[in-house]
Amino acid sequence: MNADTEISLDALHEAVIASIADAFPHLQTVEDYPDDKRRINAPAALIELTEMTAAPDDDPGTGQLALELQFELRYIVGFRGANQGRLIRSNAAALAHFIQHNQWGLPIEGARVMVCEPDAFSPELDQYHVWRIEWAQVVHIGENEWIDDGTPPSEVWVGVSPLIGTENEEFYTRQDGEEGA
Repeated sequence: MNADTEISLDALHEAVIASIADAFPHLQTVEDYPDDKRRINAPAALIELTEMTAAPDDDPGTGQLALELQFELRYIVGFRGANQGRLIRSNAAALAHFIQHNQWGLPIEGARVMVCEPDAFSPELDQYHVWRIEWAQVVHIGENEWIDDGTPPSEVWVGVSPLIGTENEEFYTRQDGEEGA
């Protein structure tokens, strides 16, 4: 495989934040790991990477580590306003739809939304309506050991075992359409 699928977690976080902020301009806050969750300009989307699990079934064979990342987005609106209960559900569904299959402009597997539900387990956000969207996606961490300069070989020679190696070069045959030397 010669695809460059290496990413950094910083680049992924930035891409997720930028994509959501661009697609949902009504959000006043789109950020990750806020220091103070009690003072948030709502509506808001707060994003966290919550788990990284090895994904051996997705090993790309490139020397990279395949990880399944699990993210959580908390969609937050205030209590004030007409139909906030309906509004948060509608917007949470729209966010989940946007996240589903999204690759954030990076060479990664598309996101798989796993849950979209009310979040009553964040006491620091008690003054808001909060819905949680959880998704997972596989990424490759580390450098691809097979990346080359993109120059195709100029000659292709084939040897048959056991007559292989530099000491048996006279037994090799050229296979690129040119006459052998």
